[in-house]
Amino acid sequence: MTEKEFHSLLLEMIKRDHHPQKTRIIDLLERSSLSCDKTEKFTYRKWNHYKEYIYLTFEPSDLSEALQFKDYIAKLIEKIYPVNDEYSYELFGVEFKPGRVSGSEFTSQEIHFDDIQNQILEEIRKSKYTIWIAMAWFTNKILYDALVERKKHGVNVQIVLDDNDRNTNAPFRLENEFETYRVNIQSLYPNIMHDKFCIIDLATVVHGTFNWTNAANYNRETISIDKNSTTARTFADEFIKLKTRVYG
Repeated sequence: MTEKEFHSLLLEMIKRDHHPQKTRIIDLLERSSLSCDKTEKFTYRKWNHYKEYIYLTFEPSDLSEALQFKDYIAKLIEKIYPVNDEYSYELFGVEFKPGRVSGSEFTSQEIHFDDIQNQILEEIRKSKYTIWIAMAWFTNKILYDALVERKKHGVNVQIVLDDNDRNTNAPFRLENEFETYRVNIQSLYPNIMHDKFCIIDLATVVHGTFNWTNAANYNRETISIDKNSTTARTFADEFIKLKTRVYG
């Protein structure tokens, strides 16, 4: 098992667990990196087994919070550490340390067909810096309220949406809370801005068929949650293009 595979398996175990702070733990681990140190020192516990240490590296701003969950994470690592009774390695310790972690260190993709609104809410609540949304239709008050709450915590929220009657008649006025751009796309025929994506902290993208409306909860919809900084930057470039069309 590679280090990246081990990291991914650890996250999958936490997602399936019932820890009351699992959303926050996952958020921290997704911004960490995992490495293994295979030493040449015998453990003297199993025959012909060397000591191996697993290190989780966190940005300094995340480390103190991550240490609060160290015992829980270390127990899960021990549970999934591969057992080999032959001439091999034995887990001898789990250490957390500060360091710089590349934005593309961890990547994942999750596809969801059910409970989509709650999946989006979970990602919104994990935001720390920015939320950029491009949406054909946005009338869902629950998602709107979640964005207002993140704004209160200093998160920058910007929204591009199609300038249509449904959005105009929403039960809220986006411009009252957020930097909002209503887009008209003109060609030989009238068109709508049909994008449906949300970029969070330039690291996560939520995209698919799901419009942010109440009706979408009753349709057969799909979203993908991609945690990949390269993908996020690609969507961010498109967001900027949509946003600047207002002036062009």
